Amino acid sequence: GGLPVAQAPVVLWAVDAEGEEDLFRGTTDDEGLVRFGDLDTVAQSYRLEVEHQGVSYLSEVMAFAEGEALLSLFVAVYDSTASDEDINIERAHVILEARSGTLSLQELQIFVNAGATTYSGGDATGGHTLRFSLPDGATQLRLPEDLIACCIAQAEGGFAYTMPMVPGQKEFFFSYELPYRSDSYTVSKKILYPVGSLDVLVADTGVEVTGPGLTVGAPLTIRDQTYLHLTAQDVAAGADLTLQLGRLPLEARLPPAQAPTSPILVRAVIGLGTLATLLVLAYPFVKQRRGAQT
Repeated sequence: GGLPVAQAPVVLWAVDAEGEEDLFRGTTDDEGLVRFGDLDTVAQSYRLEVEHQGVSYLSEVMAFAEGEALLSLFVAVYDSTASDEDINIERAHVILEARSGTLSLQELQIFVNAGATTYSGGDATGGHTLRFSLPDGATQLRLPEDLIACCIAQAEGGFAYTMPMVPGQKEFFFSYELPYRSDSYTVSKKILYPVGSLDVLVADTGVEVTGPGLTVGAPLTIRDQTYLHLTAQDVAAGADLTLQLGRLPLEARLPPAQAPTSPILVRAVIGLGTLATLLVLAYPFVKQRRGAQT
């Protein structure tokens, strides 16, 4: 509501080429202000960390202008809620490619906190905020390194994000694999949040694909690869995403079946090539979404 936050704990971080240093600590006054002095105005940049209702918020990193002795840093904070009623997925992409004996899947999910409060989970969620489902048998879960380092935990049926979700958007990329042993396979996973628009792209290598509730659209060609394209709109939380695949390529000789590896324990980082592919495939839809808001 634009009101100042009094008595909020504040940390001033000094930032330089070697990293960050916890420099000073303070508390905001009744006008939501705190002042620090005796700062290096040349060699260092600064940012503020403010805690409000158990959630930490960071300002941008800024430096003193040449010849200036005053630097103002602004931090917007929000009240917190333990309810996820304002959380939804604006757009979800599932990109699938069948290789001999392995389905490789990449997902992009664009989450939105449509409310005016930060969703912080709470005791009922065990410290988790956003949840992600995986199909049974999924292995080789890959996530960006920064998420693995700070914010990902194993959860029943998949994995979870552990950081608060502030109002606005946040995009998540991940990939995983599903081994198969016949020329047909059914991929099924739970939809955990309302999804405004769902796109499924399947590399057209002779594979057949259908799915309950999915509409077959015109094939798409991206980077000289043709993809079968299935869509759905306004998918309810609790629904199942089911892809029925046929005419899958098989290896001449399949190795003995092995017990699936726990996906969270195989925390390899998505390579730059894989992420680049996912971004290229998703870009037409992301561009359309952003254009619609202008």
